[in-house]
Amino acid sequence: MEKILFLAHTDGQGVLPKAALEVLSAAKSLADGLGGELAVGLVGGDVSAAAESIGGCGASFFAVSGEEYKLPRYGSDAAAFEALCKETGATVVVAPATSRVSRALPGVAQRLDGRIDTHATGVSAEDGLTVTRWYYRQRMYANLSRSQRPWMITVSAGCYDSWSGSGSVDVSNVSASLEAAVSSTTITGVETPSADEQTI
Repeated sequence: MEKILFLAHTDGQGVLPKAALEVLSAAKSLADGLGGELAVGLVGGDVSAAAESIGGCGASFFAVSGEEYKLPRYGSDAAAFEALCKETGATVVVAPATSRVSRALPGVAQRLDGRIDTHATGVSAEDGLTVTRWYYRQRMYANLSRSQRPWMITVSAGCYDSWSGSGSVDVSNVSASLEAAVSSTTITGVETPSADEQTI
């Protein structure tokens, strides 16, 4: 039986981005179609509000949280994603194709001797687990399947309706081991240009 892990991160305000809510719909549909277990893995500074906002999905919840996971950084994100994959025993990982996930998840697939397919436009359980995506400037459409596990899949935004259904949940905290180089790196803040500033 497949173990499906929905993997997501919170934004700077501690909530899930819209792309993550869309991919949760895909992960829930996939778990129901395969008759598999669904787990939710969240990464961020404080994930309690994010967990409750999707608490009605009927999954078990796991989180790697703390100040060092609030902002994106490859080392801490990869460590957190890896810890969640190991803790849940996931055979299939479904995540939104955000820049933060797209940067760190391929490295996690390598660490776990898994495979990854990115920018999928759909996941299906009709004839076993298959993934659909476009190639060559959206001129070729492919259906993919793999026997290798864990199989990690990032899903592009705009392909599913957003999940809605809040509820109280118990979140199991998972610890991730950060390398010394990551621990010594300090994020002092984020600078963004004003909306009308020309950046190109």
